[in-house]
Amino acid sequence: MAVTVLLVLAIGAYVGQRALEAKESLERAREQLQTFRAALGDPSEDLPALYGVLQASSAEAVQRTDSPVWSLAEHVPWAGPNLTAFRQTTELVDEVVRQGIGPLATAANGVSVESLKPRDGGVDLAPLAELAPAVVEVDDAVQSANATAKAIDTRHVVHQLAGPIHELRAQLDELAPVTAQLRTVVPLLGPMLGGDGDRRYLLMFQNNAEERASGGNPASLAMLKVTDGKLALGRQVSSSDFPHPYDTSPYAPKGRGNTDWGVVYTEHASAYLTNITMTPDFPTTARMARAMWRKEFGGRVDGVISLDPVALSYLLRATGPIELADGTEIDASNAVPFLLHDVYARYPDAGTQDKVFASAARSVFAAISSGKGDPRLYLDQLEPMMAEQRLKMWSNHPEEQAVLIGSPLGTMLPADNQRATVLGVYNNDDATSKMSYFMDERVSVVVSTCAATPTYTVTATVVNTLRADQVGTLPEYVRAHQQRIPSGGDRQWVQLFGPVGARLTSVAVDGKPVVWGTNLRAKANTNPKATGVADRRPAVRGTMYGRPVGTVSVTLGPASEKTVTAVFTGSPKDSRSVEVSHTPKVRAVPVEITEATCR
Repeated sequence: MAVTVLLVLAIGAYVGQRALEAKESLERAREQLQTFRAALGDPSEDLPALYGVLQASSAEAVQRTDSPVWSLAEHVPWAGPNLTAFRQTTELVDEVVRQGIGPLATAANGVSVESLKPRDGGVDLAPLAELAPAVVEVDDAVQSANATAKAIDTRHVVHQLAGPIHELRAQLDELAPVTAQLRTVVPLLGPMLGGDGDRRYLLMFQNNAEERASGGNPASLAMLKVTDGKLALGRQVSSSDFPHPYDTSPYAPKGRGNTDWGVVYTEHASAYLTNITMTPDFPTTARMARAMWRKEFGGRVDGVISLDPVALSYLLRATGPIELADGTEIDASNAVPFLLHDVYARYPDAGTQDKVFASAARSVFAAISSGKGDPRLYLDQLEPMMAEQRLKMWSNHPEEQAVLIGSPLGTMLPADNQRATVLGVYNNDDATSKMSYFMDERVSVVVSTCAATPTYTVTATVVNTLRADQVGTLPEYVRAHQQRIPSGGDRQWVQLFGPVGARLTSVAVDGKPVVWGTNLRAKANTNPKATGVADRRPAVRGTMYGRPVGTVSVTLGPASEKTVTAVFTGSPKDSRSVEVSHTPKVRAVPVEITEATCR
């Protein structure tokens, strides 16, 4: 008996010492990993050397838990589950270090953030070629570790150990989708930047002063040529260089469930370049833009990239001030008011305005392609540009478009409700004006899950911020040029989209129920009692992209507002995470989402 007790004590002491040593090794590895992460992007650091000491620590932790005595102790009641979980954790960490950090250390050694930014009009593609295979190995390691971490049994593990394991699981859960996305995106960057042959991208600048669902009137376009990373800005045109309208649209929108295009948008959205952004579905917009460009100017168009003046102002945070052809200096603080309002007072002629817009595009492009500014600042600006849906991209190459459509760059409304139940609130100017500069909006959503089927009450309040005493100062070009709109006022279509597969229950404007017409065009509408008929703007409803949509016209005088409320009935399978996609306006749109109280 005494011998047995001594043996148990000896085993306990041995395992305890080994566990303490392994714990110290893991703590060193954690500190060394932080040092390695901080060194990424610094070409003066020796990443393989830093990896070497990190790997030595993780391997040492595994070695301390790999012995016959430790294995025997794992079968001891109470202590066993803790020892097993601890060993599995050390092996998991070492696996990530060897299979993920190791390849990254080799590929990223000597690569700096500076080396990735444009220089002399181009981007060096060599670092991207080095990083692409390493990113795949990193993702393999992270996905494997994520699965392993989930499989560690912590039911009978003390909280001192269970806590760090749960923390590690959370970190891997957060990291896994990021590395998966990088695995897909990084290998495509080289080809997209002309590494496998010339690329031609149509740049589209949306003017938020004349709102459209995805931003604004695409009044200015340019062709970007990319050859082996070298960037060159080609032909620049304005909307006046396209027919108004096309007798036959160069591209007829179809697919993605937009069965009621003719009712909800009519041919005006596909026959005029200035209207192709009336839809929030960017692939549809991009295909129309590509078809119109090719019809007028010919040539290949590999993709379409869209941004607005607010996005340009974000880029100016990175480049610093730029000077336009007329000598005007714009920066992040004054670019939006100048490009969306002041230019119309300074230059009443539309042709001169177009030259100013073209000059702004050329100047920003020159600053970016020459490598002006800290590249880290550019990366910082990508987040708000994408989050606010001001930067969009479509590719004519299927493998690239498959990646884009699953990201915020690709479209404004997802194809399903799996990740989140997304509702849409969009505005289309109907005043032939630049009055949208003064239009703000507030959006609220009340989600009710009290019954088996959820309902979503969406309220959009459009606000004309122009005061009555400012009306006289408006440039003529800015004012509304359609009938039945008060001086200093605006008229726009408000579109409310429900979740995929939902049903539109009701819509009201300022509390008055909407009566539906049969077509957005007054001449094609067959219901004389439809809301908006008096203004020749009948309200319509239909199905677009598999979603119910209601469209109503609202007219606002100075310092006034209109509220549109829609109720949608969803599905029990809808994601409990609810989001709102809305038109990127001149100013931020506050969105409030609340849960209804059940009685």
